[in-house]
Amino acid sequence: MTNRERRGWAVVGALFTTLFFVWGAINSGGVFVIPVLKYFGWTRARISMLAAVSALAGGAAGPVVGWLLDRIDARKVMVAGAGLYALGLLILSRANSFGDFLVIYIVFGISSAASTILPSSVVIANWFEERRGLAMSIAFTAISLGGAAMTIVANYAIKLGGWRLGCVALAVPIAVIVLPLVMAIVRTRPATESAAQAPVAAGEPAPAFELPGLEMRHAFRTRSLWMLALAFLLANCIGSGVGFHFIAYLMGIGYSATFAAGMASLSLLFVALGSLLAGPLADRLGARTALAVAYGAWSIGMVLLMDAHHSPALFAYVVLGGFLFGAPWVLGTLAVVESMGIRRLGSVLGFLGLFSTIGMAIGPVVTGRIFDVTHSYHLAFLAFIALSVLSAAAVFACLPLEREQERFAAPTASAAA
Repeated sequence: MTNRERRGWAVVGALFTTLFFVWGAINSGGVFVIPVLKYFGWTRARISMLAAVSALAGGAAGPVVGWLLDRIDARKVMVAGAGLYALGLLILSRANSFGDFLVIYIVFGISSAASTILPSSVVIANWFEERRGLAMSIAFTAISLGGAAMTIVANYAIKLGGWRLGCVALAVPIAVIVLPLVMAIVRTRPATESAAQAPVAAGEPAPAFELPGLEMRHAFRTRSLWMLALAFLLANCIGSGVGFHFIAYLMGIGYSATFAAGMASLSLLFVALGSLLAGPLADRLGARTALAVAYGAWSIGMVLLMDAHHSPALFAYVVLGGFLFGAPWVLGTLAVVESMGIRRLGSVLGFLGLFSTIGMAIGPVVTGRIFDVTHSYHLAFLAFIALSVLSAAAVFACLPLEREQERFAAPTASAAA
């Protein structure tokens, strides 16, 4: 193993840790829903607004974060984001009104955009080529593993001292573990490449001619970018709608809070398995094909979830649904690389993040509203079946980078002739 490879895997380890604790805090949000509802007396639609504003804030911050990642080292962006997230959790532990929650959840959206998936994707894409899928799979497995572990931690802390103690329990490891690790290890790309691509003047973008891919002005004219945007919007609507209300749904059909939290944690373990296997699968079959199949198969998971009052269906959903929801964490970024390249990957992912987070914002609110009106989640699950099929169709419509580049090369060649 070369020195670059060893350093690259060390970076993956640091990113794994970051995603484990920051996304662990995000994914454990479901265990706070019922305690906070009881404490303040809010409706489910109202508390769902918190997830919505957080997602929208993250989406709005995404293009800015992506622009920064194309110009300054990812370490600086991630340290700022993770530090802000930990501070937000500590402040939330003292919040006393919906307005307080609203402001803090906006901070969560911005800080998570700066510290988790977007910078991790850019860093891994720059450090790895042949084993990019495997490296991304390993790092992104932490999203669900962290959720599984920190859901249990948060649930225990809530039982011990209420939801306020739960917030503190999530903040501490980010502050004392994640921040020092990122500062010491994470860099956007190997030092030699960073030097070769240094900005020529303050505020100017780093030269990217050595990196394969499209400039943003070309990306905006491709079919693939807009098809990926549609797919990400719909898929994140499904994922957030189900994930935010999963524990409350299980409790509503007769399961205990402890059992529901346990099922959420178990599901996240299978999400981790899906994330781990997705990269090598994409390396073999192609990320776009694998992603489209995963999105389409979500419809099967929704059918199982609708029958979750029967324990066999619930366990089948936890296994199959967990795997299927885990794979797109990795496959989504790899599909973007297949169609857009890595030349302006930070900016492309930041732009697509707008659509992802709009979907994340819509999902919980619409799902909560449907429940408030119908006193059931089944209508939402039926809608998600249709959206999963549309997501798969959008991904199938994407083209590989070579095909997209041909569209811009042809006019140039004609002009030269």
